[in-house]
Amino acid sequence: MKFGFDNGPHLRDSDNTSKIMKRLFVALLPIILFSIYKNGILPYMEGYTNFFGAIKPFFMILFGVGTSFVTELIYFRFILKKKENLKEEIKHSYGMFPGLFLALTLPLNTPLWLVVVGAFVASFLGKLIFGGLGYNIFNPALVGNLFVIASYGALIASKGGYLNPMELDTIAGATPLTNLSNINYVGTSTKIIGPFGNLLDFLFGLIPGSLGETSKLLIILGFIFLVVTKVIKWIIPTTYVFVVFIMTWLIGSINDMGIWYPTFHILSGGLLFGAVFMATDPVTSPTTKDGQLLFGLGLGLLTVLFRFLTPYPEGVLTSILTMNMLVFIIDRIGAKAKFIKRYRYIPILVMSLIIIGFSIYIGNNMPGESVVDDRFKIINVEEADNLTVYKVSQKGFKGLIEAKITIEDDQITSVDITSQQESYWSEIEDKNYIENLIDNQDNIEDVDAISGATISSNALKAMISNVLKDYEVRK
Repeated sequence: MKFGFDNGPHLRDSDNTSKIMKRLFVALLPIILFSIYKNGILPYMEGYTNFFGAIKPFFMILFGVGTSFVTELIYFRFILKKKENLKEEIKHSYGMFPGLFLALTLPLNTPLWLVVVGAFVASFLGKLIFGGLGYNIFNPALVGNLFVIASYGALIASKGGYLNPMELDTIAGATPLTNLSNINYVGTSTKIIGPFGNLLDFLFGLIPGSLGETSKLLIILGFIFLVVTKVIKWIIPTTYVFVVFIMTWLIGSINDMGIWYPTFHILSGGLLFGAVFMATDPVTSPTTKDGQLLFGLGLGLLTVLFRFLTPYPEGVLTSILTMNMLVFIIDRIGAKAKFIKRYRYIPILVMSLIIIGFSIYIGNNMPGESVVDDRFKIINVEEADNLTVYKVSQKGFKGLIEAKITIEDDQITSVDITSQQESYWSEIEDKNYIENLIDNQDNIEDVDAISGATISSNALKAMISNVLKDYEVRK
């Protein structure tokens, strides 16, 4: 039996598409407003930023939307040379959405010029170069996001990364998933969830993250609205999230962690935002029900594999882009499954076995909590009577921070930095951060990182903490 397939565009007529896009924007609007309030207005009201900081989230969205729109206008007018019906072409291309979605997936501290560049990449390389709306293979916003993070991730991190001005002053870390990666994925809820509050804070969006990903409650409400109004199908998001939950539950159970562990994974990072708004893109996702089920299974599997087996703790962006490449094959399987039962059950059975197998493998091969992290190295230790002198290095933001640390009568008395390449070292010196760490060495975890030099100050804190841990072992 033969099956026919076309190359698109995979969209309904223009009237239906217009309704879909309007409803999609309605679902996004509360998320947009919350992102502006949480990352701009609230820090301004609390005195953590200036007026520009208060409106920065709004301008990120405005610049993203504007750049995408202008890119498509130039493309239609000067490349395709469409003079007649230009207004209609632009209207039905929905050029604002690549830039809008891109802005919502970027960290707050992304420079505005980089938002513009990313939005251009999203619209032109992610969408227009394939032929425009309905023909693109990859999700355009994620193409732009990949370009921005891969090319300028270090620049964004140096400016504060995903933390808004208030979080820079109150949270001594980056994001929940980065914190999880730093402690080797195993620990108590106090260590994994505690630095960011509790799971309700995760649900309501009071944690660090990209502009649009933090409020899981608003995303869930948006999902319900989009399903009820038949803008998206429920299969892909629910399958995606269910697989991540089951896999992380198995991994957590093997390592004696409770139901809070998979819940943490569901409420962390861009999983829910990606599952609801990115994975369901009708152009870059399967059209058959069986294909959508396989698509969701693959997304969940890849996200967990990327989170646990690679240096990149998020996994959602790369998972969706990877599965975008397989949509044509998945839809072929889905189409045949309507008529041949083995095409329905065998792929699902195989995927289920792979999911369970990898969950057990990862769960049994977790490195566990380390006493001293692998970014820390002891170069030399000299001991004499009540004096111990360490020569050590710790990975900072730009490179290794090397130091000579002296311990006398069980207390650190001096920390002499012998080498460092940090971009914002002046912030460390201006705030006498090293002296502060020495004075508070007995409660070093309570010392906050320095706003504007978060990674460097955390590295110094980790260095001193690691020296103290090693010293306790040697005593």
